[in-house]
Amino acid sequence: MVANPLVSDIGNYAIWFFVITSIAAMGLNLTIGEILVPWKKKGLLTISLLANFLAVPLFALLILTLIPLESGLATGLLIVAAAAGAPSLPKAISILKGDVAYAVGLTLILILVTILYMPIVLPFLIGDVSINKSSTALYLITFMLIPLILTMALRARLPEVAKRLHPVVSRSSDLSIIFVLLIHLFLLLTSDFTMKAGAVLGLQGVLVVILFILGSFLIGYLMGGSDRQNREVLSFGTGFRNVSAALVVVTANFRDPQIIFMVLVIAIFGIIFMMVFGGAIYRKKRKEGTIPKLRMKWPGGSNGRR
Repeated sequence: MVANPLVSDIGNYAIWFFVITSIAAMGLNLTIGEILVPWKKKGLLTISLLANFLAVPLFALLILTLIPLESGLATGLLIVAAAAGAPSLPKAISILKGDVAYAVGLTLILILVTILYMPIVLPFLIGDVSINKSSTALYLITFMLIPLILTMALRARLPEVAKRLHPVVSRSSDLSIIFVLLIHLFLLLTSDFTMKAGAVLGLQGVLVVILFILGSFLIGYLMGGSDRQNREVLSFGTGFRNVSAALVVVTANFRDPQIIFMVLVIAIFGIIFMMVFGGAIYRKKRKEGTIPKLRMKWPGGSNGRR
């Protein structure tokens, strides 16, 4: 049975909505000061760019050399490997009480470089699969660069309006990625590909995904140097890939369900692993006292002590 074309179109619209809202949420929360922070740490910025746009893609190629996958799954992995600058990076670093200002500025730079990088590099990275450079660039500019510029301009000109809009747009983004996952899961369950999806991914595919996420996280951690906050930002920056950009490239170029299947699998595993790593870092900081314990407030002003 073939998936309903209408449902497939809705799935694409959901992806575009997720991409626009995730980027808009970031733009509405950006200040000029945060944008400039990474440029004050030029050495760390250079390392961050090399880690994201050289080390991680090469690591993905190494994994595929050691553990070959079906063409569609391999393509999905390489697209994600080339996509840096997850808009949720600043939120994760904020929860960990890390260097949020650097994380925000770095994310913006990674997104901008990704928009330039993917149309140029992907055709070479994915040699046996056709990538339309102009179409890829147009989609990335339309769904990522333009919303980012518009929301940043709104934040600069009307900060109070941006402040009120931000939580609404951010929540819409969170809900839309859930919808994207659900609708594409439905497409998989109602398409010819579904019957073999699990078999195609298999233990070998799952192993590749896990190795890629762990290795990407480790690349940032090792290249982050001796400063803890730098390691945190860079490790989460390399480990948590820009699924928004990856989905834009997929919808611009492909109809193979294996490709988007792989992107979504990496997204799900990435969220799980980042929660595990983040939780471990958070608990360690709590023990060290660098993150204060939350105290329950009781009626009458008591903080719970007796």
